[in-house]
Formats: sequence, C-alpha cells, structure tokens
Amino acid sequence: MRLAAALALPAPLAAPPLPLAPAGSVATANSYRARSAGVTVINVVNDAVNPTDVHVLVIGVDGTNLRRVIAGDNPNFDALMGDSVTGVASIVGHTTISNPSWTAILTGAWDNQTGVINNIFTADTYMKWPTVFNQLEYYNSEIDTMVIADWAVITDIGQAGQYPVDTYSLVPQVPGDANWSLTDAEVTAQTVAAIESGEPPNFLFSYLVQVDEAGHQYGGASPQYAAAINRTDTNIGAIMDAINSSSENWTVIVVTDHGHQPQLGFGHGFQSPDETSTWVIANGAGFDPGQMNLAYSIVDVTPTVLSLFGAPPPAGSPGVSLTTLGDSNVLPVDLDQALNDAIARNGWPDIATNVALSVRTIFASIPYFLDGGISSITATLQGIADDNIFLISQLAAVSKVVVQILGDVGVAATSALAELVAWMTGVDIFSQGHPLPPPSVATEPQIPSVLVA
Repeated sequence: MRLAAALALPAPLAAPPLPLAPAGSVATANSYRARSAGVTVINVVNDAVNPTDVHVLVIGVDGTNLRRVIAGDNPNFDALMGDSVTGVASIVGHTTISNPSWTAILTGAWDNQTGVINNIFTADTYMKWPTVFNQLEYYNSEIDTMVIADWAVITDIGQAGQYPVDTYSLVPQVPGDANWSLTDAEVTAQTVAAIESGEPPNFLFSYLVQVDEAGHQYGGASPQYAAAINRTDTNIGAIMDAINSSSENWTVIVVTDHGHQPQLGFGHGFQSPDETSTWVIANGAGFDPGQMNLAYSIVDVTPTVLSLFGAPPPAGSPGVSLTTLGDSNVLPVDLDQALNDAIARNGWPDIATNVALSVRTIFASIPYFLDGGISSITATLQGIADDNIFLISQLAAVSKVVVQILGDVGVAATSALAELVAWMTGVDIFSQGHPLPPPSVATEPQIPSVLVA
C-alpha cells in the first residue's frame, strides 16, 4: 500500500523491544531483549509449592516516571525500594499506550504478539493470550484471584478468557473527584481490606490511575504530577503497612506501564525516552534489599507470578521469572543515583521504527477517540430521553439509535484501517496465540464475583 511505501517498510518490523539502550546510542525495536551475559534465564515449575499457601500482590501504578518519584519526597517508595530489587528498563519499540502495556504485564506478551494497539478492550485477545488470572485458575482452581481497579479495561481483562478472575471490583470515579485521588484512595482501602481479611486472596492485582490522569491534564513535569505521585506514595505506604502486618508471607511487585512526556500534550503513546521508561520493584523472599537489576522487564511480571505458584511459564512469552535473574543484581552505593543514571541511558529507536510506531499510534487512536465521543453523545441523548419531555425525548431516543449505528460503522471502519497499519508496522494481527484448553463439559462456567466494598 502507499503507506508502506511512504514509510519504506517492505515487511512488518520484527521482535520484542530492547529494554535499555547503551550510553550514547539509540535503542532499536529490531533487537531482542538484552539480558546480562551472565544470566541464565530458566523457568522452573516448583511442584513442591502448595499454591493455596502462596500470596502475591501486584500493584499497577499507571503512567509513572521513576525519576519523578526519586526527585520528590516519597518516603514509602523510598522505603520499598530500599527493601526490594528495583529494575528499570525502556520499552522502546512497544506502543506506549496503557492497554497494550497492561496487556503485556498481565499476559507476558508484547503488543506485536497480542495485537493490542489502543485502549479499546477486545475480549478475544485473552482467549488467544491467556492472562495471569486465566493461567492461575487453569493451573489450580483453588487459587483465589482478585482484581481491584478504577479503570474498566483492567477489570474487563480480569473477567476475560476461559478461566476468569474469581473476584473483581471496578471502583467508579468518586463524584467531584477531578484528580482521581479519592477514587485511588477507595482502591487502596479495598486492597488493604482484602489483605487484612481473614482469608486474603492468593493473587491480588490492584490498579491506581491518578498519576497518569495528572500527566494527561498537566504534563509529566508539572507540580500536579508530582503531587499525584506523592498521594500514590501514601497509598503505597498504607498497602505495605497491611502487608507487613499480615500473618501471611507476601511477595509484592509494583510496576508501571509507561512514562509521560514532561510537557502538556498528548501525554504518551510515542517513543520518547520519557514515555518508554518503565520499572519493576520486586519485594519479598528471594529479592535482596536495596539492589538494582537492569534485566527486569514488564513482560516478566506474569512469568514471575506463575513461577511463585509453581505453575508453568506462559506459552509464547518472551518474559522470564524475576527469580531467575538474581545474577544481574547489583548493590549500588547510592541506589537513587544508580537508578537515575540507568534511566538517563534510555534512548530513542531508529528513525524508521520511530516513524512507524508514531503512525501506528495515530491511526490506533482514531477509533478509540471516536468510540469515546460516540459514547458521550449517546449518554447525553439517553439522559434527554429519560427526562420524558414531550416530543424532545422521543427525538432524542431516535437520534441515539442513529448516532450509535453510524458510530459503530465509523469505529469498525477506522479500527480496520488501524489494524492494517498495525500489521504493516510489525504487529501480528493474524496470530493464533497460545490458548488454554477449554473447560471440560462437566465443569460449570465460572462467573466472577463482584467485590462489595
């Protein structure tokens, strides 16, 4: 097509992204993930583990640049990193949009594998690429899984697949909570309550959104962004207090999906070093305090969780269990300085990759924003229809149907174009993935429970 010729891309781009660019260079999406030369990456299934005795918490902090965390007064993050192994990496070559990155975190597969290119939830993705919830439930249905989040896409992912999460809680935005701090506080309260319950879940994923919201509203270098990080630091402290007071032995992983541009604008979705900067903090038995590991990556989260439960690694995942990367640990004299130095080495991809992924982001954003606009218009029309105003409400009801039909057609058309562009820029949209075997006919379909706060 003409677009391929314009981009000089005769074939789809290859491979998972490079996590860290060497100093003075740029990273390239055509290179496989760089691991320390001395690292042996072996996933081992531990049959001796009793899965119902294991407790793992993953905290997802959306859109958070670690160097902004380090620069601020965030004592709980500091304490956590001082008691954990912290890994920093660039996801250059991967789309820096939330859903592709959270899908990578929750499946162990990059965007060019799963085909997720924007924030529109697609249930079929998680039939082909099972989530960590699916994998754990399939491995042992006695493992109690839970997700608490204030973004519907996250709870939708939890409910997707043939073996969905046991319990989920979608926390709606608190009325009047313009910066999402009160809503995140409710997520935190529910997370603490789950940990402190008499029977805490074996695997819990908790998602906090306010830092990303502040980045979109004000920019990643703004005081509002720093304040959102500071409030999230308070939430992290409350959750870790509950963990440290628990009678159970917990492994805690804290992870972000992408960074943020410093200036007010699009926020993220492109390939600048600020946007591609990610990190993983691993706390618990086997993770030495105050250490740094540059071999960590966000696609390692699901393989790590599975290995902790003694489950096999996810098929097709380039990720590995963090427990196998201990040889890459270093103990810096100054952890903050070492982390900042490592982050400063992040680079841009080559020009062709940068152009290709920028074009992919632009085309992938069109159906997403169109879908959001249609939803807003139809909600307004439904509100007028519900008011039962003579003639006006009837016209609004008819208009809603027309707008919805035209909107669905527009979203479908622009989504098809976005998928074409995605394929031309390296996404395997025809991938069959690695689906799990279906439940037996004797097994009743599992319906996730809704957590009542």
